[in-house]
Amino acid sequence: MSGRGAELPRPKPWIVRAADRQAYQGWQRLLAAVPENLDRAWTALTSDPRHVDQRQHPLKGQLGVVKVGGAALEQWQYEVTGAGRIWYAVDDDARTLWITRAGAGHPKQTD
Repeated sequence: MSGRGAELPRPKPWIVRAADRQAYQGWQRLLAAVPENLDRAWTALTSDPRHVDQRQHPLKGQLGVVKVGGAALEQWQYEVTGAGRIWYAVDDDARTLWITRAGAGHPKQTD
């Protein structure tokens, strides 16, 4: 095969998975409402899940750690829109980002 037209996977990919049904549904709502913003979020998360800037940062206090599949993982936030947020947990061993919350509204837990 010449390689022409072959998909070239990212060299060190992160897998992105929904932690539960609510996270999946929230992701789907964001996809329908703001696909460009969600695409930028995807790129940011999978490029450097621990990058800190105005849109992306670790959650603090009790929200800073979440259990996914029995493992305690760091939980981060990405601001998709003015109010929309994605919360995700970083599993380094599996190179997986678990979407724990996704939604267009500002989460009350961070007020």
